[in-house]
Amino acid sequence: MALSVSGLGSNLPIDDLISKLMSVESQPLQKLNSKEASYLAKVSALGQIKGAVSAFQNATRALQDSSKFNAVKSSSGNADVVTISAGSKAASANYSIKVEELAQSQKLASGIFSSASSAIGGGKLTFTFGSTSGGSFTPNAEKIPKTVTIPDNATLNDIRDAVNKADIGVSASVVNDGSGNRLVFSSNTTGTASTLKIENSDDGGALAGFAHVPGGSTLTEVQAAKDARFTLDGLTIVKQSNTVTDAVEGLTLTLKQKQKAEDAAVSLSVTRDSSGIKKTIEDFVKSFNELNSALTQASSVDMNATTKPGEARPAAALSGETVIRTIRTQIRNVFNSVQDVGGAYRVPADVGLGFNQDGSMKLDTGKLQKAIDSNPQDILKLFGSVGTPTDPQVSFVSASGKTASGDYAVNVASLPNGVLGGAGVVPSALTVAPGGQTFRVKIDGTSSAMLTLPAGTYTPASLATALQSAINGDATLTAAGAKVAVSVDSVTGKLVMSSQKTGTSSTVEVLSGLDAVGTSPVNLFNNGAGVAGSANVSGTIGGYAATGNGTVLTGAVGTPVEGLAIDIGGGPTGERGTVGFAKGFAFALDGVLAQLLDDKRGAIASRTEGLNNSVKELGKQRDVLNRRLEDVEKRYRAQFTALDAMVSQFNNIGNFLSQQLAGLNKS
Repeated sequence: MALSVSGLGSNLPIDDLISKLMSVESQPLQKLNSKEASYLAKVSALGQIKGAVSAFQNATRALQDSSKFNAVKSSSGNADVVTISAGSKAASANYSIKVEELAQSQKLASGIFSSASSAIGGGKLTFTFGSTSGGSFTPNAEKIPKTVTIPDNATLNDIRDAVNKADIGVSASVVNDGSGNRLVFSSNTTGTASTLKIENSDDGGALAGFAHVPGGSTLTEVQAAKDARFTLDGLTIVKQSNTVTDAVEGLTLTLKQKQKAEDAAVSLSVTRDSSGIKKTIEDFVKSFNELNSALTQASSVDMNATTKPGEARPAAALSGETVIRTIRTQIRNVFNSVQDVGGAYRVPADVGLGFNQDGSMKLDTGKLQKAIDSNPQDILKLFGSVGTPTDPQVSFVSASGKTASGDYAVNVASLPNGVLGGAGVVPSALTVAPGGQTFRVKIDGTSSAMLTLPAGTYTPASLATALQSAINGDATLTAAGAKVAVSVDSVTGKLVMSSQKTGTSSTVEVLSGLDAVGTSPVNLFNNGAGVAGSANVSGTIGGYAATGNGTVLTGAVGTPVEGLAIDIGGGPTGERGTVGFAKGFAFALDGVLAQLLDDKRGAIASRTEGLNNSVKELGKQRDVLNRRLEDVEKRYRAQFTALDAMVSQFNNIGNFLSQQLAGLNKS
């Protein structure tokens, strides 16, 4: 009988045998791959969670926008007669208004000239604004007289151009009425306090025909100055302008048409616009529920699935991950924390925000509307923030989630505009004797001529206006583009003089004449220079360094006032009172979300980093295991190759013996 042994030469399945053996040897590698896939799925899921938290943070930050809480709506029953606009300080109310007279400016026309281009002559015309009563003219203390130089041999057109170029608050035009050419002077300001008196410096000279004294003149009044007159809820109000901003706080009334006696009064309405608040809170609730759903889906376990004994139930990638619990806990803690912001509402539940059993958020719209109707400003305090400066020229701009609540002193070292603070407090009535008060200043490096503060009795506000007008009317300063703003510091009662230029060349200096002003002398300004301007405002908030950007001062990173931004709208340098800051719910929540999302120390980033490190470690283990499997496979192949050679040898011997046995049988 023939002997046969399967070998390589006899189709021994070595590759198949090695493959099956290596499949068993590779089981640890498959476990590593499965674990790596699990880690990578967690990293991907954490990325989706981070996106959901970031979207919720955006919705939270929208709650910090104070404009949504201060919005008001205003409407007029007849916009052809009067329009109304309301600011954030306007109270909800209804008004009744009747326009009896519109304000208008005075217009004066010269005699007739056959040609507008024929030479008339030169000289000086002085324009004074004021009011008339009982046939007498009283100058307006807040508007100093302005003189215009008319060149020699000037034509009607030249006089017009000289007046317009001087920019003194009077417009001139040449009008051909069919019988000839007239020069018409128009006050740029409406109201009886801007009636014009025009004086010719050369009595009887070439310009005598352009003088005007109220009550008797060579000029013809073609339109009289009038004040606006209207009744508001039965109260008669007279104003110089048709745009009225100081009748009711927060309201601007624009009178457009005079009504007849028989016309009905126009109704005006001012109401709080709650749509912005409601929409923002509704978006906030929607965003939270999207985050809650993402957290639930990423960590859920299918409790309804059928499993075999010892088999785990199907679970989402982040099932059992503590980072999910951390996110939920930290967010819910903010909702439960009392916000001590001094308002009627202390937790979100006070305005209708609550939670369902599944962790989703719900909104009681009725409770929210009631809160909006009763205390809209307190809703702003609850959700946003409240910054309250004591200096009226300092305004709160914004804050960040890292700004700590507290009262912080404001100190201004420099402003973009050069500024000089006053020396003495301005009395309620300061009288300047006949002849006026002469003085000189130096603005932005240019010295003025000798200036005059006109005689009269001034309030602090009118004194500031008169000084500003005298300085800005100087020809030398005007030619150099140097101008100032003079105001009254409402905190100290002193004057403040500021250059209208910005930068280091912006300077203000009093050379003489303002250290003893009035019949009972008051030191308005010491002689000398103030603080030069800079590129940006500089100073400190709460004693901590602050960064300047234009007129906005922002608390530096790493300080309790980090992100607290205030606008320095003017005033002197030095101590500027305090700003009190109270942080509401949205800021507190924003701070928590910012910590969760922090790329270095946040809970999401830390867990993601840990998982990525685990993936790297698995990669190292896989490399070691792959090298070991390569060695095992080589050993198996060597052993099977030796076995194959041995089987082949046995086959050859078997064949030889078979041949020998066959030969013996034949014998």
